[in-house]
Amino acid sequence: MDVLKLVSGPHAAIRLTQRLKAAGGDGSKLYPPTFEGGVYVFESRRIGGNSVKCVLLDGVASAANRQEEALAELIARGAIELPHFVTDFSGIPEVGEVTTLTAPHRVFDAIFRDSELDGKPYPKSTLAVELSRANTKNATALFEHAPSALLFGAWDSTGAAGGLGNKFPRTIVTEIIGVNVERGETRGGIRQDPLAVSRYVEIEIDKNKDWKPKGLVDRSKKEKEDRAKGTRPSEVNHGNILVTVEYENVGDVRYSKKGGITCDYALQQSVISLTGLRRLRFPIGEDKKGNVKLDPKVDDAARAVLVALGLVALTASRDRGYALRSRCDLVPDGIAPFEVLGHDGSAQEEMMSAATAIEIYQETVKYAQKVGLPWEPKPTMMKPQPKLAKLVALSREAGAE
Repeated sequence: MDVLKLVSGPHAAIRLTQRLKAAGGDGSKLYPPTFEGGVYVFESRRIGGNSVKCVLLDGVASAANRQEEALAELIARGAIELPHFVTDFSGIPEVGEVTTLTAPHRVFDAIFRDSELDGKPYPKSTLAVELSRANTKNATALFEHAPSALLFGAWDSTGAAGGLGNKFPRTIVTEIIGVNVERGETRGGIRQDPLAVSRYVEIEIDKNKDWKPKGLVDRSKKEKEDRAKGTRPSEVNHGNILVTVEYENVGDVRYSKKGGITCDYALQQSVISLTGLRRLRFPIGEDKKGNVKLDPKVDDAARAVLVALGLVALTASRDRGYALRSRCDLVPDGIAPFEVLGHDGSAQEEMMSAATAIEIYQETVKYAQKVGLPWEPKPTMMKPQPKLAKLVALSREAGAE
């Protein structure tokens, strides 16, 4: 696949439509993500000219995070080099390192804003100023230090401009849906305690969160009125525990909210927008009048790197598998080809492995450097400012209490 030729036009997008199936086979349940109110996202979609009941299995933001995880793993294995930020919380092992591939707002996250670069607050650094000035007409600084932000999208909402900070729309979008869905059901039950601890035993909990048995409750009293908080064995995870189920009404039918689903198949739909990438410009230097130099050849070189990076993210995440959450494991139903979409809607298929995508990526990076684009392959290392480190430490202390 000649990505340099694709970005120059007139091609519109690269698409991957990958069918998936439940790892447990036909009829095995899948558990979608839950949203506000503990509900799944059901909707009807037009597929093959028909209205089909579907459910969301992996949303756009979640899928992007999985692709970023795949890229981070390739970096850790030495398979690719990719400019990125790292804030090292080595003093807090459970946090470790936070990078632009793991931070919620990527390169513009508050974690980096409140970090130190070369012993100084990051916001006062030359690099921070350069990135704060980046926009779609001049994205060169982002390309040099955090190109993944141009692919997965970023918003400089933590900078001096706040909500008016520059936005970079996603140029790669992925979601996974279950197709032709049947809702599952579940029922409540009891977690049996092998010690058969009775609920009629009363305990007391001291200020150190330790507990001890106090005696038996007076069973002649009304239990709900007379039992104070911190007196039941179940509050320290002893005794039988009742598992309850929440329900919702859909029309005249009552369903359990979290009963899982079954479906004919799952469908991953991914698009790398070549049209969207063409909105990004990458000037290098200035002319004699102080105006930035625009060169279509340089723009295409940067865009080609981003397309190749998207191909690496999609193929590497496919190779890693689709363990979306507990009881939602999917496997490919064959390996689907990528489709290059022309400006007239025509589609040309091409198979793509992760190894081939990495090779294309490495070639495009070399070409980008050859035409003069800046590229910082080594991570930009930072450490948290004392105030951020203390904030995290106090939060751990609060959690322990």
